Amino acid sequence: MSSGTGANDLRAARRVTRIFFVLAFVPMFFVLPYLRGINNPNEYVRVFTVMSIVEHHTFVIDTEVQTFGWVNDMARVKKEDGQFHYYMVKAPGSVYAALPGYWLFSKVSGLFGRHFPDATTPMEARLAWLQWSTWVCRIFAVQLPCFVFLVWFERFLRRFSGDVSFRLSAVAAAGLGTNYLAYVHMFASHALYAVCSFMAFALAVLALADSRGDPRRRSPSRAFFCGWFASACVMLEYHALFVVVILCLFGMIVFRKWRTALAFCLGGAVNVPLVMYFHWRAYGNPLTPGHQMLESTKFAAEHQTGLWGVVWPTWEHVTALSLDPGFGLFGMSPYLALGLLALPFGLLWPVAGKKRERRVLRIATFVWLVCMATLLAVNAGIIEWRAGWSVGPRYQGAAPPFYAFGAVVALEAIARRVRAAREPLRALAGGLALASVVTIGTVGLLFDTLPEVIVRPFVQVAIPMIRTGFVPHHLAEPLGWTSTTPWYIALGCLLAAPLVAGLALPRLRVAYAGRVVVLAAVFVAGMLPAFSVPEGTDAIHVPTEVPWFMSMWEPAGRDRITLLRTEAERYGSRRPCLWYRIADLERSANLTQQAAEDERRARGVDRTTCPRVLF
Repeated sequence: MSSGTGANDLRAARRVTRIFFVLAFVPMFFVLPYLRGINNPNEYVRVFTVMSIVEHHTFVIDTEVQTFGWVNDMARVKKEDGQFHYYMVKAPGSVYAALPGYWLFSKVSGLFGRHFPDATTPMEARLAWLQWSTWVCRIFAVQLPCFVFLVWFERFLRRFSGDVSFRLSAVAAAGLGTNYLAYVHMFASHALYAVCSFMAFALAVLALADSRGDPRRRSPSRAFFCGWFASACVMLEYHALFVVVILCLFGMIVFRKWRTALAFCLGGAVNVPLVMYFHWRAYGNPLTPGHQMLESTKFAAEHQTGLWGVVWPTWEHVTALSLDPGFGLFGMSPYLALGLLALPFGLLWPVAGKKRERRVLRIATFVWLVCMATLLAVNAGIIEWRAGWSVGPRYQGAAPPFYAFGAVVALEAIARRVRAAREPLRALAGGLALASVVTIGTVGLLFDTLPEVIVRPFVQVAIPMIRTGFVPHHLAEPLGWTSTTPWYIALGCLLAAPLVAGLALPRLRVAYAGRVVVLAAVFVAGMLPAFSVPEGTDAIHVPTEVPWFMSMWEPAGRDRITLLRTEAERYGSRRPCLWYRIADLERSANLTQQAAEDERRARGVDRTTCPRVLF
């Protein structure tokens, strides 16, 4: 372990780390955001394909479309029989990852007499099968590997910092304070892309560090998995190709001896036939994805522009993707901006024990900065650069662990140069991690995709939904605990994780008190963008899309408005304060007409006689 822990007791550090990951586990696994009414194409088209492979041994999803309903993101392909058939227009990696989990779910369900629905199955049973299938795909293909990665990521960071507060703040920010959390709760590829791209990068960095400058000492097995993770990125997301080219060049330089070079190439080649087979069976050409065959003529035309829909980036898109308070990477996750400090403190003036270690740090920093610059430029050049409905910049899905790694490197370098700075830096990291978690993590804990008209998600979505009790499913429901309390417990764990990271292992009381004060001040400053008034408006208003979300919310009927209304109806005019309370909740969610009607039902009773309720 690198120096930097000072007098921190290693046993206490391990205990804090275990507590942190217990807290992180709860919001990642215990909450199940799901709204059937949204008909999320990014997710359902993948679920349909998983079902079709297991149930019908084909990539064709015609049966699933007929059974569960229309969804977007499909290719309409004319096959040899002269008929048109539907296929997903997504890279197949996440689908392959979900097959074992869905197969197991299908077999276990069959033991209880529940099977894949058909045209005679009642619609309620069909939708229940779709819901559980979606959850199973999420858990097995996304949530489990993404959580395991965070545990591994913390151990990887130990190579660069012995400070448990720096490491855990980075993990909290990357895993809970970015759209990584939102996409952990979706059966898609964005969070998996982050895992695979960083693993390919990190394995090459570890090989550099452990070989002590001798390429002959680099492991063929490490080379194999480095290549596998690199090619897995393209199997997850096609536009990852641009970043993968850089990762492969890095990997080939690191593993340049013939044994490791061969292992690297073999690892990368494993995924190629899987992608080509899907293309061949679905689109008739192993080298052609299906975007130009989209059933939407508008989207098909866009993908015929430039290089599969990618043109030259614009500075306007670059700044929006980076700085926009409601969408940008740093605007919603201010902690990640610390990663940019790696430019001076990781690339130009690294602080490490030996010359060889400084060289490795410089190389690693240069590579990940080039990868992230490429990722941003490609995203800014995609015609659909906002990517439609999303939480944060979803085409920047690979970014969180890279910037978090850069932040740890920079913080450790500064702390070693200036000893007195370590406590304030811990507070800085913890405060920005907490601000990131509150700004975007709370949104991801509620739902995993939002329309573009929502420009301040925390204020416009998280606050009104949390206040009114429109919170999603959780895993305690099958056990009979159907109230919203378990979700609020998960929210508490979400917020506690960065606090544990930022306030870990106090030493001197005076110094620790200063850390608490600085953390609080940094948190407040980090939250300012989330409350900033959008340009051209005089205030942040809850858009009409929020009441629309509430009208189709799942599970229905357990929100605070519904529960209070049931109680108020029972008492009628004898409890006028209940009607005022309902009206206040409705007004906070832009349900102004209902609020006015319910306020009238208080029959003019002076509301100053009612007790004040803050929540």
